[in-house]
Order: sequence, then structure tokens, then C-alpha cells
Amino acid sequence: MPALFVSAGFGMLDYDVVIVGAGPAGGAAARSCIAGGLKTLIIEKRKIPRHKACSGILVPAAVNSLRQTFGPLPGDVMADPSELRALRMHFPGGRTLDVPLGGVLIRRERFDHWLCRSSGAEIDDGTTIRSFQEQHDHVVVRGTRQENEKWEILCRVLIAADGGTSTVVRALDPGRHEKLDWYTALQESYECRPVLEPGYFHFFAFPEVSLYASAYVKDGSLVMEVVASRLDNVTQSMGRFRELLWPQIGVNEAKRVQRLGCRVAYAATKGLFHFGNARVLVAGEAAGFLNLFGEGISSALASGTLAGDAAVQAIEAGAVPGLIYRKYVESEKRRTLRQFSLRAYIRSNDVIFDFRKSFIALARKKRIILLLDFMRWLIKVKLFAGR
Repeated sequence: MPALFVSAGFGMLDYDVVIVGAGPAGGAAARSCIAGGLKTLIIEKRKIPRHKACSGILVPAAVNSLRQTFGPLPGDVMADPSELRALRMHFPGGRTLDVPLGGVLIRRERFDHWLCRSSGAEIDDGTTIRSFQEQHDHVVVRGTRQENEKWEILCRVLIAADGGTSTVVRALDPGRHEKLDWYTALQESYECRPVLEPGYFHFFAFPEVSLYASAYVKDGSLVMEVVASRLDNVTQSMGRFRELLWPQIGVNEAKRVQRLGCRVAYAATKGLFHFGNARVLVAGEAAGFLNLFGEGISSALASGTLAGDAAVQAIEAGAVPGLIYRKYVESEKRRTLRQFSLRAYIRSNDVIFDFRKSFIALARKKRIILLLDFMRWLIKVKLFAGR
């Protein structure tokens, strides 16, 4: 466990950078900071490895980023099956559309642990940040450990990578949290033998069941996920999804082996990104990086890396980290906004899921029918920017 206590006179910095959150954004930020020669600490409120309600999909952009910065993924991080060939969209009437993906399926708890461990940063898990105070040339961070032990750290830069319900962002901008439309995501895993083709992420465009309903085979289990708005009950939404899915895939009964949930918000549709202040940088989902289909790992890795790079450059140059980071992260912000733009999907303009390519490959009649199905779903979920 790192030594975190400093004198009351604030005469010495403990770390160059403190990162809150041991997810992909935090791990990527730590990797950049360590590569730049900065003394770096990752703080995580839960003991790691820890489970998280996440599909564990690595899209090609994420895989390429990892190979460049962390190297090849270790075998124990990969799920079975590890290859994710396509996103298969299911529409009413039994129609389907395969969107080529070429991604990887990972075990999220092991993936996050590997990222943080491989970053080279010190890790203090089971530790919660309670407050922070931004000064002219440093940040004072205070918190407690699970044993109620209080601690205080001085650092040059604080990077918040603590998820969509970020404690740090709520302190920086309390009003933002209330402006966002919050949804509840629920993930359940079952022991059974479903007739569901592995290697595909099966997405069910049935808004009357759930805004987002998905299912896939992972490590021998059937994984089901739903997302509900505040006007719906997420448990009831999962029940509706079971009633829809199980008869189709030959499941009569199954033993539930895991149940995870979390809250999510789509900041991009309201332009409510938050990148921090002068010495507090915000990355990943905490900053608002989450795309239309709920995939956020690729942007978490990208924005985390940019936050770390900004910290390195600022400390080397004696500059303001926040100003540098906001310039760096603008491209990732634009990229995220494109994921909510109908025009970008029509033009196939740097979107994670290339629907245009899938539609073009179809016969004309089927293309029109599926395009109408897709548009009906988009209209019902009401999550397109500029709608």
C-alpha cells in the first residue's frame, strides 16, 4: 500500500497524478502518465478485480489502441468465444441485419485489472475519494479506506475516470447530474443451453420490451441485458425480454448465476460533456463518452490516453493541464457525437457500427424493409442528436 500521508505544511507532493477509477479510462491514463515519467496513483473504491455490468465488447478501434499502448491481450482476459463477428439486429417479424464488427469479447473484471496492473502505476483499491481542493499548482485529495482510515494526498493533476455517476464531476458541476436523462441497465447471466449463435452480439430492436435488449453467449452462459428509462421498471423489462427470447432459443428454464446493474446517461444527446477544470481532467464515461449502443470502452481508452498525455505535457512545460486536455479531447468529442448522427450513419462517416455497409450488401427490397425497421427503432428510442 503506498504511503499517502503528507505534512500539514503541504511542503511536498505525493504524486504527480492521481487517477480516480480503475476502469479502461483510468488504466489508459495511467499508462500515458507512467510512459511520460510521472509518479502516478490509481484510486479505486472497490477491491479489484471487480465485476461490472458490461458486455465486454472491444470494437476494432479499442483493439488497435490496446495493441499500440499495452500490447496483445493475455489469454485469461479473453472470453469464450473471444471472436465477435457481428452485431446481429433482430426486428419484429423475424427479420435480421448483420453488421460486421470484427471485435473481441473480454472478461471485463480481468480486463480492467490487467490494464491497471500493466500501466505501471501504484494502485490503492478499497479506497474512496471524499473531497478535493484545486489550488494554483496542485490538488489536495482527501478520502477514506474501507477500514475508515482517513488519508490526504497532494498531486499536480487529478484525473477523474470514475464512471457515469462520477463523484468528482458531481462536485465540479452539481447541476449537470440533474440535467441528464438517467437510465437503468440490468445484466443477468444464466446457465442453460440456448440455441443462440455464438460469436454474435444479438440486439433486439423491440422498444416495447426495452430501449436496448441484447443477448449473447459468453463463457458457457447466456447473458441478457436490458436498459430502462426512469418511467419503466428494469426488472419488468427483463421479464418481458425473457418472455420474448426464451421460446425463440429453446430455453424453458435456466439457473441465474449473476445479476449486475448500473445507471447510465447519454450526455452527447444534450451536449453535456464535462472535461474538468484547470487541474482536474475528466475522461471516459464520467466525461460523457458513451455511444448510441452503449459501447464506451473505445472512447474511454482514447480519452484516458489523451488525459494522461495532457498531464505529461503540462507538467513538463509548466502549463495548465485542463487547457491542453480540452484541445486534445475535442476530436474524441466530435467522434462520439457522430455516433448519434443519422447523417453519419447514412454516409458511413467514422461510426462504430457500419450499417451502411450492411444495407448496401442486401437486395433492394430487403434493404428498404430493414432500413424502415431500423428507422422505426431509432424514432422510438429518441436518442438521436438533433432529433
